[in-house]
Amino acid sequence: RAAPVAMAPVRHTRASVLRRAEREYRDLDRAVRALSRGRLDRTVPGFGARARIRRERWTYRDALAHILAWKSWQIDALRRVPQDPELRGLTISAKNRLIYDRWHPRPARDVVAWHRQLHREIVRVLKALPDNTFKKRWSASWPNDLIGHSAEHRRRHLEVRPDGATVPARG
Repeated sequence: RAAPVAMAPVRHTRASVLRRAEREYRDLDRAVRALSRGRLDRTVPGFGARARIRRERWTYRDALAHILAWKSWQIDALRRVPQDPELRGLTISAKNRLIYDRWHPRPARDVVAWHRQLHREIVRVLKALPDNTFKKRWSASWPNDLIGHSAEHRRRHLEVRPDGATVPARG
């Protein structure tokens, strides 16, 4: 296995981060619309493998809730809001399990509504951040949970191929 390649830190601008966040929202929204409500409740093969219990099947709706929860936590971090006390000290798998437990019982329409509401909040927060936030050198993927992490899960678990199937999850 090759060693990971370190990305040189870069300076971002408010406008560039807003553009990237908007582009990821549009791509995610297109995937959500393509799945429609009925398909959002279907099982995603392989999704949640490290956090789920045996024989439990996580759905496209669960994958969307996962993406949104991490986006929400990223926004809280940018605003310097203290982390949810339930999350402190949890492994990533345990955090993902918590997302599932909180959102799995909810209907698809609630998760889709959160998707749209959260994007409006993301835009408001990014516009309100102090200028010096963008003057620091960050990784090229910053803020990752708003853009890169979302895009990775969208591509792996939510995007629909032209034949109507979703892209299969990788290991």
